[in-house]
Formats: sequence, C-alpha cells, structure tokens
Amino acid sequence: MRILLVSNYYPEHVGGIETVAATLAVGYRRRGHEVRWIAGDISSRPHAPRGDDLPVRVWNGIERLGFPYPLPSPAAAIGLGRQVAWSQVVHLHDCLYALNVAAFLATRRLHRPVLLTQHVAKVPYPNPLLRGLQSAAYATIGRSVLSRADQVVFVSDQVQRWFEPRVRFHRPARVIENGIDADLFQPPTDDRRDAIRAALGANGSRPLLLFVGRFVEKKGVRLLRPLIEATPTSDWLLIGRPGDVDPWTWRLPNLRLLAPMQPTQLRDYYAAADLLVLPSSGEGFPVVAQEAMACGTPVLLSEPTAAGLPAIREVVFTSTLDRGDLEDALHRALQTVNSDASLRRRVASCARERWRADTMVSRYEEQLMDLVR
Repeated sequence: MRILLVSNYYPEHVGGIETVAATLAVGYRRRGHEVRWIAGDISSRPHAPRGDDLPVRVWNGIERLGFPYPLPSPAAAIGLGRQVAWSQVVHLHDCLYALNVAAFLATRRLHRPVLLTQHVAKVPYPNPLLRGLQSAAYATIGRSVLSRADQVVFVSDQVQRWFEPRVRFHRPARVIENGIDADLFQPPTDDRRDAIRAALGANGSRPLLLFVGRFVEKKGVRLLRPLIEATPTSDWLLIGRPGDVDPWTWRLPNLRLLAPMQPTQLRDYYAAADLLVLPSSGEGFPVVAQEAMACGTPVLLSEPTAAGLPAIREVVFTSTLDRGDLEDALHRALQTVNSDASLRRRVASCARERWRADTMVSRYEEQLMDLVR
C-alpha cells in the first residue's frame, strides 16, 4: 500500500501522539508498505528525516499557552494535495490539527479513503477561553471530520464514550490501544535496577516518584506541587519542558527537574522510579504510563483515565484528583509498592502482553487494507 501518514509533530517534539505515529511509520515500512509521513517540524527541535518523511515547517507559538497546535503556512497546506494524490489511503492522527484538516479536505476532493485515530477527548482546561474554543472546534470542525472519515479508531474506551453521543460515524468506530517498543521498555533485573538507581543518585531509603510529560495544566502538573510539599521524605523527579506551568519556580528541596530526553535514556528513569504519577484527565491512556509499566513501574492515574482501559485496573492506582483524595491515593500506592514484592512483575507482565507494537501495527494494517479494498 501507499500510505500517507499525517500527525501533529515528529518525535523530536516529545509527546504521545507523535510517538505512536513514529511506531506506525516504522511498522508499516517494515511490512513493505510505502509510507510518506507528514508532520510539523519546529525549529527548536528539528526532525531528522527517515525514509520518505516530509517535514512541514510550522509556527508553534500557541503551545506557550499550554495548547500544542502547530500552524503550517498556507502554501504547505495547499501542497498536501500532491501527497494525497500519490497515496492509496491516508492515516490521520486527531481531527482538529490544521495539517490534518487540510489533508482531510484534500482526501474528499481526490476521493482517497481516510482512517482517523482520535487520541484525546475533551480536555477540562481551567481557562474558560480554551474550554470554549475547544468545545466550538469539536462541535464544528471535529464533528465534520469524524463523521466523514471512512474509519475512526479510538485509543481507549474513555475517548470513544465521549465522542459517540456527539458524532454519527460513517461506519462503527473501533478501539485500538497504543503499542510500545517492548524490546526497549522492559523490566531490569534487581541488580541492574539497583545500579541504575545508584547512578541516578536515588537514595535507597527514600521513594523516587516520577512525572513525565509537558508542564501544562492539561497534564495535571499544578496538582503535583501540594503532593511534593506533603511528601518531604520522598524524592520527586519531573521530566519535561515548561508550558503554562513552570515547576522551576517552585524551589522545593525534594524536587529535581530534567529536560525531555530520548526513549533510550528515559527507560532508565522509568526503571528506577518507585511510582509514576500522572494526574491528567481528558486524554486517552498516556503512552508514558504504558512505557513505565512495561519497565515494571506502577502508575497513579486519574479515575477517568484508568476507566478508559478497565482491564488494567487491578495493576494501577487511581484518584479522583481531589486534593485530599490524591494525597491519600499516593500514600496508599507507596504502602502497596513497599509491601507487595510481586507488584512490579505483575505490572510489567500486563503491559508487555497487552501493548506490543507489532499487535497495534497489525490491527491498523488490517483496517487500512480493508479501506483500500
């Protein structure tokens, strides 16, 4: 097949959608398909093209407001038609990004089938302006794109449940959970984990708690400060880049901050941590949670996020994100981590059995071939 893949950014931007798109691009190419991958290329983290990647320079200033929305030039958007004409099928990631909408319009004009993966539902932004813009966008552009796409795929039940009452789909929507590189993200031996923790300066008598993601309201970063203050006997490590929240200004003695890093480096931090804390809501199941769990590290999630994949509820910790409940959930999680010697093994087994990249690629390949036929 000739597959045109369109996403918001390339992996250098560091985020869940671009990580999944990269995994699919590699998987499709390994299976002998011709793939052209179009995504936004930002000057601060330029993409190193592989294969037939087609970077599009975009303006990314809106992300400073906590809302990652790359804007291509009009000429770049118009030029998408040539790539759509080349393709047999188009795979889009998300219904609202400008590049994706431009590509979708070209598919309707050129009669190319579209598979659209929707990664997130409505995000509960605290800013009323952002909430209003998001609601208006989903009610207009989003509904139009989702209802006219030939096949819609959601990454979790939670995301599907939000959209189903609001959109009449062209054909029944499906859920395909994101896959991860199980060869890269795997649990270390006890000796190896001890060595990693020592190299990272982790104190053996103090829990090491980890957050990975953009420092934005959407990811629940603001909820972390009272947790860090309430756990002075734990060490916290936040890996990400500033957005509309800046933890660098907190100046807490038990907090360390690191810039985003490549997956091969990130793997050791996952393995070293005692718990990954992700108090976000309104998104699908986070890729960083999947990666951490594959390394054996338990995760603490919001109730809505965990509800999106009910089969994994027995190996994750959850909270309503109310401040008191979040602190209680964290203390319960740490108690269980300390007392349950087999927990890391069960967490890793669940993740590696459920989220293999090859399984995800196969399921998407089947959908694409069906649309081409």
